[in-house]
Amino acid sequence: MVIDSTFKNASILIVDDKQVNIDVLYGFLDLRGYSNIQTTTDSRLAADLFRTCDPDLVLLDLMMPHFSGYEVIEQLKELIPHDEYMPVLVLTADMTAEAKQRALELGAKDFLSKPFDLVEVGLRIDNLLFARYLYKQLRNQNHQLEDKVKERTKELEEMNFELIAARDKAEESDRLKAEFLGMISHEIRTPLNGILGMYQVLTDPNHSWQQKQSFYNGLRQSSDRLIKTITDYMDMSLLYSGSMTMAESEFNPEQLLRELYNFYWNTCEARELDFKFQTDGKADALKIISDPNMLRTVLSQLIDNAIKFTKQGSITVGLEIKKGELQIFVSDTGVGIDEVAHKLVFKHFMQENQSHSRGHEGSGLGLSIADKMTRMLGGKIELKSSKGHGSTFTVILPLNPI
Repeated sequence: MVIDSTFKNASILIVDDKQVNIDVLYGFLDLRGYSNIQTTTDSRLAADLFRTCDPDLVLLDLMMPHFSGYEVIEQLKELIPHDEYMPVLVLTADMTAEAKQRALELGAKDFLSKPFDLVEVGLRIDNLLFARYLYKQLRNQNHQLEDKVKERTKELEEMNFELIAARDKAEESDRLKAEFLGMISHEIRTPLNGILGMYQVLTDPNHSWQQKQSFYNGLRQSSDRLIKTITDYMDMSLLYSGSMTMAESEFNPEQLLRELYNFYWNTCEARELDFKFQTDGKADALKIISDPNMLRTVLSQLIDNAIKFTKQGSITVGLEIKKGELQIFVSDTGVGIDEVAHKLVFKHFMQENQSHSRGHEGSGLGLSIADKMTRMLGGKIELKSSKGHGSTFTVILPLNPI
């Protein structure tokens, strides 16, 4: 009888101290089509052979010198993984019930007494190999199922992380919306109340002209603050919606910076701040192609920020050409920014101090607008600052001279 092709490559190990028994079994197995057979008459070599040939079935005698079959089973148990099905068929001349019981208790899967019927031996071998084959199939399917479960679990975990991130993002969005509404309410109502209050004073006939003159300055400041707040919100809306476009033209960046310097001169003088202008002389006749209005907005935001956070000392604006780049800087001797907050200040609605009593007006959009517009211009803003030692914001743009 020829064995099923499923088992023809099965590895079989025969351990028997009688060579004649091995020859009989070997010839019988070879006749039935088994080709991967290892044998030994020395039970001391059984464990090493087991490691080498990794058998699917062990045919084992019990009554042997050196190590008995019981001892060999004990040795093999140490080598077989706990989740492995390893059939051991005991073929022995010991026909006692005690021998059969002990062998099965130690881990043998089947037991036959000599003299045995080779046909029955063949059927027992087929059954044991079939059981091992089914076990290996089941184990492989279990591993595949475990892999699928792990893969699905990972997908669910990732989906859960995404849901948590989406939830956190939604909560952050709600928080920012609430913060935005509170910020815009404060930043619009404060100057608006100032305008209405000044209007009532200016229209009161009981105040002299000299008194009204001082109120005009307050009215102008409140109006400027209201206009700047609305402009900032409009700019940020355009930037985030992607609706803002560049209008490139030819201009001299030093001239643009001087115009801003002249514009802010009176403000700095009123606050008793020393306002300085610096240039290396290389850019006095330089003309570039970029968006002058966008650059003007960027620099205005930086100068406004410097004035806001500098109570005394000086503010310096200037430009220079370094490493083939145009660098325009705004430096102040103000309160400075802690290093941990350097990236934070470029986010929208953010100032270093986020408490309600921070003591500085403004929407917290200025530096965010400046950063995003600078990126649209193809450049970047670098910040050097430390707490209590002022700040220097440098706008670095690619040099595109005419």
